[in-house]
Amino acid sequence: MKKRLLTMALALAMAPALARDFEVSGRGSAAIAAGNPQTVRALSLAAAKQQALVAGINKVNGPDSAADPKVAAKLPGILDQIGDERFVNRRSQAVGDAFETSVTLLMDDKEFRTLLSDAGIAANTSTARSFSVLAVMDEFFTTPTDLKAPLEELEEFSHEKGSSFKDKSIATSSNKRAASSAASSSASIDAKMAASGKQSSSHDSRLDAAGSAAMSGAARDSSGSVAVAGAASNSISARDKGASSAQYAASGSLKASSASSSASASASSSASLSAKNVAAEEHDNVHYKKLIRYQPQNRGPEKTSLTYNALKGQMQDYDLKVLDNDIFKSKYFQNKPVTIEQMQQSADLAKYVGFARTDAKADFFMLGTSVIIDSGRNAASGEFICTGVMTVKTFSTASGEDIASETTSESASGQNPNDCAANVSKKLAAGGGPAIGARIADYWKRRNTYGREFVVTLQGKDLGDAATRGLAKAIKAIEGVEKSTLRSQTDNEYQLVVVYKGESLKDEIDDRLDALPAFAARRSRVESDQITICMSTCAAPASAAAPAAKGKKK
Repeated sequence: MKKRLLTMALALAMAPALARDFEVSGRGSAAIAAGNPQTVRALSLAAAKQQALVAGINKVNGPDSAADPKVAAKLPGILDQIGDERFVNRRSQAVGDAFETSVTLLMDDKEFRTLLSDAGIAANTSTARSFSVLAVMDEFFTTPTDLKAPLEELEEFSHEKGSSFKDKSIATSSNKRAASSAASSSASIDAKMAASGKQSSSHDSRLDAAGSAAMSGAARDSSGSVAVAGAASNSISARDKGASSAQYAASGSLKASSASSSASASASSSASLSAKNVAAEEHDNVHYKKLIRYQPQNRGPEKTSLTYNALKGQMQDYDLKVLDNDIFKSKYFQNKPVTIEQMQQSADLAKYVGFARTDAKADFFMLGTSVIIDSGRNAASGEFICTGVMTVKTFSTASGEDIASETTSESASGQNPNDCAANVSKKLAAGGGPAIGARIADYWKRRNTYGREFVVTLQGKDLGDAATRGLAKAIKAIEGVEKSTLRSQTDNEYQLVVVYKGESLKDEIDDRLDALPAFAARRSRVESDQITICMSTCAAPASAAAPAAKGKKK
C-alpha cells in the first residue's frame, strides 16, 4: 500500500502543470421535420458547437465581436481545428417541433487564443503589443525549514570572578617654594637699596609707600604668588627712582624684608592640600547564551533565473511585447549589484520604474520572485524532489495601476537538484504564465470595450475660465469620449479624467484646440495615459538618474 501511494505521489510530481481552462457553452436547435433523426441530431449539434465558438470569440475579443462579417467568415475554419473531444457535457432534448442540443467547449486558454490569432481575428493582440512590458525576476534556491532538525546550534558559557583596588589619594604642600622665593626677592631689594647713592627724602617716601602698597596687596591675597609680586614691586620702584641715601635705604630695606616675610608665611599656611580617592570592587559574573538557527542561510538570488526565462516564453505565446531586463538593469545600476528586495526597501524601485518609463519606453513593469525548495532525495525512487512558488505582479509605470498579478506553486522531480529545479521552473511558468498573459489580454479587451482612462492636465500661469472651459468643451465634443470628470483645479493647473474609446485621444484634442486662439502657443507632452497640455513651454519631465558608479576619487 505504501509503495502504491508513493508511486502516485511521484506521478503527480512529474505531471505537467495544469493549463488554464477556457470554458464556454453553446446551445443549438434543428427542426424535427428537417429530416431523419440522425440528420436532425447532426444539425442540432453543429449549431450548438458554432454558438459555443461564438461565445468564446466574444469572451476573448469583446461583446458582439463575432458579429463582424470578417470574423463570421472565419468560423467554419476555426471549428474544423477544434476536435470533437473538446465539446463535452452534451445534452439533447425535443422541445416542441425542435430538437435542442447544448455543449460545453473546454480547452486550453492559450490554445484558443492562438487559434484566433492564427485566423487573424485576435482583436486585442495589436493593441497589447503596442504597450511593452519590462520584466524583472529574482530566483532563490534553498532548503526547507525543519523545526525538528535545526540548521545550527550554538551555546556559549563564561564565568569571571575577581576584585580590584585603586588608591588615588593626594597629599602635598606646594607653596613652600613660593615663600622662599619671596624672601629671596626681598633680599635682592635690600642689596640694591644699600648700594644706591644719595637721594632726596621725597624719593624715600615714594619707595616706602610703594612697598607698603605692595605688601598690603599681598596680605589680601591667599596665594603664594602674591609674596613674589610684592617683592617685585619694590625692586621695580628702586630701579625707577634711582639711588637714595644710605640711612633711608636701610630703613626701606628693613620694611620691605619684614613685609615680604609676613606675606610668605601667610601663603605657606594656605597652600596645604589633602584628598582621599579610593576605588574598590568585587565581581562574580556568569554569562550564558544559546542560539538555534532553523532557516538556511540566504545565499542571495541565483545568477540565472530559470523561471524568468520560462515565463518570458509564455508571454511570447500570448504575443506580448516583453523587454529583457538585463540590458536596462546593467545600464541603470552599472556595477552595483541589486536585488528586488533591496529595491523594494529603498527608493531605487521608484527610480528604476521611472527609468523604465523614460529610457526603456516600457508602459508596464513586471516584478516577480520565484523560490525553489530542494526537499532532498526520495528514498524509494532515488530521484530528487523539489517544490517551487512564484509570485508576479504587473503594473503601469505611469500611474502604478496593477493589471495582472498571480501566485502559483508546483512540485517536480529530477535526476539531480539542478534538473529538479529546471523542471519545477517550467511548471511554474506553464501554470502562472497563461494566467498572467490572459489577464493582460483581458485588460486590453475591457479597455477596448469600455474605454481607456486618460488623465489630461492643463498647465499655465493664472489659468482663466476661457482656457479651462475651452479645454473641457473640446474634450466633451470628441466622439468616443464616454466620460469626462474634473479631478482637480488650481490657479496654475486644471486636470480631467477622461474615459475614451478610440484610436488617439491626443490627436482628437489637438484637432479641436487648433480652432481656439487661446491655445495657439500651446505645447504638449504624452506619457502613456498621461496627457499634459501647457499654455506655453512644458517643463521637462523628471527623469530617473542612474546611480553613480563607485570609483576612486581623483
